Amino acid sequence: MLIGGLLVGGHLAATLAFTGPQTPLKQALQPALNKYFLGPLDQGWSLFAPGPYSQNEYFLMRACVSSAEVCAKGESAGAEFTEWQNVTQQEMDSARFNMFSNRESKQSRSIHSRFWTAAEKLSAKESAMAQANHIEGKPVFEVDLDSAEAAKKFTPSELTTLQNYQRLEDVAVGFASLKALELWDGKASIVEVRMRRDPVVPFEQRHNNVVETSSTFIKIGWRDVKTFDEDTMAAWK
Repeated sequence: MLIGGLLVGGHLAATLAFTGPQTPLKQALQPALNKYFLGPLDQGWSLFAPGPYSQNEYFLMRACVSSAEVCAKGESAGAEFTEWQNVTQQEMDSARFNMFSNRESKQSRSIHSRFWTAAEKLSAKESAMAQANHIEGKPVFEVDLDSAEAAKKFTPSELTTLQNYQRLEDVAVGFASLKALELWDGKASIVEVRMRRDPVVPFEQRHNNVVETSSTFIKIGWRDVKTFDEDTMAAWK
């Protein structure tokens, strides 16, 4: 009973902190609160308010399969870059005509939708920083977002926005890293990601022979491939 009461009390206290106004205490607890309540892929509620799809979403990635040192110097140094891989299309192909397909066939779209929402909240300057290349352990926004330095550099609201973005970028880069290690036999050193949205042809134009549409992109510049333990790699395979 005592342990149960402590768990319930702790959960209620965390809920009040997570949903309450911005305070120095909440700012200090925000990374832990995000991990507790959101996790790597927080729940979306669109199931309960569905609307017709107006766009197709795709997760694209490529990698450099040379050593990290050579990749950092680019093609002029002999770095070998792969072709772009449309991971979402690959997942859709594997699930086509398979009524028993599991969540493995929907991972990239789930990551895409949540990442896109977080990326759209960045300012123009922050977006440019996020789309630039950051390898060899360099932080995207110049400082560790969980550090005291970040707390001084950004307002609480700005810091929360950046931390939410960074959390979802880490998920996207981690997913791309796993895919790269799988596709290129563990040789990938850095990865680049693009989220693409293609508008769906309006219903009234569905029979037109030529319908002009244009894709929009949000880019994650080159990032170091994430490292994983043996259990994670075994589960992925």
